[in-house]
Amino acid sequence: MAQRTVTVALVGRPNVGKTSLLMHLTGSPQRPVNFPGTSVERAESLLRRGDTTLRIVDLPGIVSLAAQSRDEQVALDFLRGSDEPPPEVVCAVVDAGKLAIELRLLQALRTLGRPIVVALTKLDLAIAADLPVDVVQLQRALGLPVCVVDGFSGDGATGLAAELEMCARSRDLQQQGDVAAADLVVRAAAVDKPTRSDRIDRALLHPVLGPLSLGLLLLAMFQCVFAAAEPFVALVESAQGWMADLIRGVVPDGAVQSFLCDGIVHGVGSSLVFVPQIALLMAFVTMLEASGYMARAVFLLDRLLCKFGLSGRSFVPLASSFACAIPGILASRILGDERDRIATAVVAPLMSCSARLPVYVVLLAAFFEPAMAGLVLFGLYLIGPVVAAIVATVLRKTALRGGRSPLAMEVPAYQRPSLRVVGRQVSASVRQFLASAGTVILAATVVVWALSYFPRNEAIVASHQARIAAVQKGVEHDAERQQIGNEQRAALLESSWLATIGKAVQPAFAPMGLDWRHTVSVLAAFPARELVVPTLAVLYELGDVEADAEHADEGLTGALRGRKGPDGKPAMDALVALAMMVFFALCSQCASTLAAIRRETHSWKWPAFTFAYMTALAWLAAVGVYQVGLMLR
Repeated sequence: MAQRTVTVALVGRPNVGKTSLLMHLTGSPQRPVNFPGTSVERAESLLRRGDTTLRIVDLPGIVSLAAQSRDEQVALDFLRGSDEPPPEVVCAVVDAGKLAIELRLLQALRTLGRPIVVALTKLDLAIAADLPVDVVQLQRALGLPVCVVDGFSGDGATGLAAELEMCARSRDLQQQGDVAAADLVVRAAAVDKPTRSDRIDRALLHPVLGPLSLGLLLLAMFQCVFAAAEPFVALVESAQGWMADLIRGVVPDGAVQSFLCDGIVHGVGSSLVFVPQIALLMAFVTMLEASGYMARAVFLLDRLLCKFGLSGRSFVPLASSFACAIPGILASRILGDERDRIATAVVAPLMSCSARLPVYVVLLAAFFEPAMAGLVLFGLYLIGPVVAAIVATVLRKTALRGGRSPLAMEVPAYQRPSLRVVGRQVSASVRQFLASAGTVILAATVVVWALSYFPRNEAIVASHQARIAAVQKGVEHDAERQQIGNEQRAALLESSWLATIGKAVQPAFAPMGLDWRHTVSVLAAFPARELVVPTLAVLYELGDVEADAEHADEGLTGALRGRKGPDGKPAMDALVALAMMVFFALCSQCASTLAAIRRETHSWKWPAFTFAYMTALAWLAAVGVYQVGLMLR
């Protein structure tokens, strides 16, 4: 029998559980978030049931059939069939605790002339708040099939799928409901007493305790993210050393050995130390979102953001940008005012995304004590919002003067995050990073290694090999031979194509204390920030002549501490590392982010402006940190 496909639209107000429902219905990995404004594009997945395939489309939340923002317009265009045939079936997702509001949207959805199935979510929360719902009476009153679904556990999803399939087969319009539905809602809504969420909010939304709690929570989060790094960094660096020694024992000296050891093991391998930080950061953010606390942060920061020309709703895309700026830029669609939206999109890349974390972790581990490192990491993440506020203020008083998106957002009830959802998000983030390490980072590392290794100056090789041959044999002279070998590697690196490029550009970065190796890592990071650490790892492995003996077995962090410059002083110290981290905190080094701004603004003007102002600010801030630090020494 031929398989037929029926399109089902998941429709509802923000934060009613549509994304969780899609995940439970189809088993597809989704990111359900317990605060409004996070879904700004359609998401879809397929569910096969017999000879029918249900194409289930999760739409951004709407409150009526009149769009108030771009994300709502996406949903309404799909429902009305503006770009493709409209859905054959509508699954109206409603919150059991807010039926008085939900039924207004449900009544509007009837006017679309499509079969409707009602998915009733959060019934457990409604019961806990003394708002019981008689599902049988509600179904009879509405004249529509009503299925209770638990968005946390997925209970009821199978029954809903069967009802959707049945509706897809018949495609009959249901009868209109009667006034009993309204009477039922009125009686349910008559109970009015403080809920558990209300009691918690008395502290967390307090004018003083609220911002203080938010700040302490973020500080603890960053301290924990960094503290988790140390044992894993040591383990990976130990594994790198073991693997490199194994390769050197099997593969003879030459380009192949250098490529495997310096390019692959030390280059790509250095990226693996950041897996636990990325996992922890994503776990923290997912739990804050799923618990409903992130919505409270929006209200806490609304008054502050208004002073800088932004709306509290801007916090949603800005908060999303701490994981990645691209979804944050897309989330700016929730802002109704066009000037608010553009201002938010061009400052979103200032938030320290997860790709910056590897740079922070390596430099903090190398030059700062663990107790201080957490505070510095918190400060680096704080730089973005502070600078974003300044830039937004200037934009809203000049090029983007006028207009404002008022904050009108419903605060969801607190709920326990699903460990399964958190685990899926962490797993997806780690897989994405590892895929990047196996593709983009690998390819870029190969290029950096090739530029570092070639051209091969045979005169340098012959000279140093002659010196090694002249050293007396014996174990007691191994150190001398090793030293000459290191000098050979350093001399070859100094004559490479990469050194030529780095030294040509280095004067522009000298005021912030960077040598040519650090400059090369900065240049390599402009396509993608993930390339900084592999580039440093390749360069420091290829020329480790001045590394102190006490740091010889400590991997990249030890090489960074032990490197000496031509004057015999450390090539990098805590001040240089801080300047370099400040540069990376503010610089625009992601081609995909600029492309996202281009797509959202439909102009090259704003991505060009974003790249220019962020690069200039990053250079000025890094130079200021380094020069002021020198004066204070």
